[in-house]
Amino acid sequence: MITAVRDGHGRAAPRTSAGGARRALLPLAVGIAGLSAAGAVQLVFDPFRTHLPLCLLHQLTGLDCPGCGAIRAVHSLLAGDLLMALRSNLLITLAIPSTAIGLGVWAVRRARGLRTQLLPSRTSLLVLAGLALLFTVLRNLPAFWFLAPISYVGG
Repeated sequence: MITAVRDGHGRAAPRTSAGGARRALLPLAVGIAGLSAAGAVQLVFDPFRTHLPLCLLHQLTGLDCPGCGAIRAVHSLLAGDLLMALRSNLLITLAIPSTAIGLGVWAVRRARGLRTQLLPSRTSLLVLAGLALLFTVLRNLPAFWFLAPISYVGG
């Protein structure tokens, strides 16, 4: 007897060829590559001791973009300092676990032989862009000083 596999909405989910743990290797490799790259940067670069002007928007305007402080946030997370990571870049710090969950869901769905739409929907992209824009505006307002990235370079 063949039973249909259901997706999260109760609809029959289309299957790819065959499932199996081996199919989960691609999402796991993507996650391991990301962790390896972050670890390598962690070993050779300390953003709290070395100043590198990476953000062109900040260099030209003095405004903080949504990515300003991201390297310090990842560095702090890898060092185990969650509060410093949140203070460096709240958006990136919250996006990292979301990305890890997404990779986990992708790995499980591939192992079960289910297709996964890797590109987010248009609505999801608009919501994410709106959140990034709101975060950018708020972190540049004096009332939301706690969203602005910090730096101890030269301190």
